[in-house]
Amino acid sequence: MTDQTNKGPELKIVRHFNAPKEVVFDAFADKDAMAEWWGPSGMPATVVKFEFKPGGEYHYKLEGNGQIMWGLFKYLNINRADLIEFVSSFSDEQGNVCKSPFPMDFPLEIFNKVTFDENNGRTTLTLQGHPINATDEQKATYASITANMEQGFKGTFDQLERYLSAKYN
Repeated sequence: MTDQTNKGPELKIVRHFNAPKEVVFDAFADKDAMAEWWGPSGMPATVVKFEFKPGGEYHYKLEGNGQIMWGLFKYLNINRADLIEFVSSFSDEQGNVCKSPFPMDFPLEIFNKVTFDENNGRTTLTLQGHPINATDEQKATYASITANMEQGFKGTFDQLERYLSAKYN
């Protein structure tokens, strides 16, 4: 089991979507949907493995701008339309956790909690993440790039918003 008590600095992003929470949740729960919107803008995702269940994994490849990156989610807890908890990591092509492709000492594992709240058909998605099982140096690196991660997630959630608009509006 993952040691979530070894917390470091936290990232928190709140985003509102004009769709019911079941619809927004389903965009996380569907392999084809994740391939359409997950990841940085300009780096489409290729789904290698998708098991959306506690103990399951999402292994994917991002490719664009002359760069290839691999990622991995290990799902911990899923409560339909309300909660998704997972550990995210960079990975290799085989799905093994590995160091970041960037020249920095980034944590190997990030605990993520995504919650979905609905009010009058509008969903508030809250993503909270923090390093786990990380060194002090890795925690410091994570804290130092929080603004970059916020910008990256803004682009990712912009793609989710376009996906939701195209599919459900």
